[in-house]
Amino acid sequence: MSLLKYIWRNIRRNKIRSLLTILSVAFSLSLMTVLYGFMASQETWKNAASLANRVVVMNVQGFSGKVPIAMVDDVRSIEGVKAAVPYSWFGGTLQEEKMPFAQFATDPEQVFQVWPDLKIPDDQLKVFRENRRGCVIDRRIAEKRGWKIGERILLKGTFYPVNLDLELVGIFDSAKNTDSLWFNWTYLDESLRAMKNDAGGNAGTIFARIQEAAEIPAVIKAIDDRSASSETPTRSQTEAAFAQMFVDMLGNVQVMIRLIGLLVVLCLTLVAANSMAMAMRERVTEIAVLKAIGFSRRRVMVLVLGEAFLVSFLGGTLGVGMGCGLLHLMHLALPQQFPFTIIEMMGPWISYGFFVAGGIGLVSGLIPAFNASRLSVINGLRRVA
Repeated sequence: MSLLKYIWRNIRRNKIRSLLTILSVAFSLSLMTVLYGFMASQETWKNAASLANRVVVMNVQGFSGKVPIAMVDDVRSIEGVKAAVPYSWFGGTLQEEKMPFAQFATDPEQVFQVWPDLKIPDDQLKVFRENRRGCVIDRRIAEKRGWKIGERILLKGTFYPVNLDLELVGIFDSAKNTDSLWFNWTYLDESLRAMKNDAGGNAGTIFARIQEAAEIPAVIKAIDDRSASSETPTRSQTEAAFAQMFVDMLGNVQVMIRLIGLLVVLCLTLVAANSMAMAMRERVTEIAVLKAIGFSRRRVMVLVLGEAFLVSFLGGTLGVGMGCGLLHLMHLALPQQFPFTIIEMMGPWISYGFFVAGGIGLVSGLIPAFNASRLSVINGLRRVA
């Protein structure tokens, strides 16, 4: 009988205990996979943003400060800027749904020049530019909700004290799920000014597309220099740096995720070690017989370590698969928080679960394997498991 076949037979000897051990490893490592997948999505976002020649302009105080709409024209006039638009987050609710999808007020004239990878039919873009109440959405939203051109979309303001009565005039296609709706910034501004709200005239942030990557540093300096002596100085940065800002905001969260991962590994090691210790105690006589017929200490250790490793590795494989499945479901259900697919986030992090599972198996089986290899034939045959 080969060693692998014998190890597999031992695992199947107590099916319930082996299954529970495998599942405990699987569920714990699926959680680790989801947590590390979340961190990987942030890194993927930053890397993807570095490929776009875009600059983000915001108030030096951050999102709490204002960026006057007049700055959009100032940015457009700077040499090297191909297009620039206001980009103001609305964050409204749709009936009883809170934050059903991302909503941004922008400039229909140039928004598809800032994001040229997004495609919309020319006739729909023309209506979007002409209809003050018009809005455009990602095709995935339209398909998910069954919306057609001409649909009336009522958004209730939360961040802004106004409600919007929008008309769906266009559907754009994108390589990734943006989960976004764009509407005319002027419509929002007019609604705020009608209420004499202080938020009127605020562009929120400005996104600008630069012609050449080499021109980005000079453009950033020119934008910030123009506003340095104004009441609303700006802090401009590349889109990659903008993405990194959000990653840095999660700094403590990342530390917590790694700490949780370490605690999970320690707990799993104890669980797996207890399971292997019980299995070896039940097979003391059998181990003595194996040694009596010529099994060496080394071979006995390989049998025990192989069993512990295989149980943990099966659990790790199942856990990584479950975690990837959960990440895929989160991508479908919450594309704003998980905008990337597993394939797009693929990296070394996805193999961590396999390495952890293998390590748990080897460590948890080390003491039982050492004790089994040292067991004398006489003492083993004398004891009853």
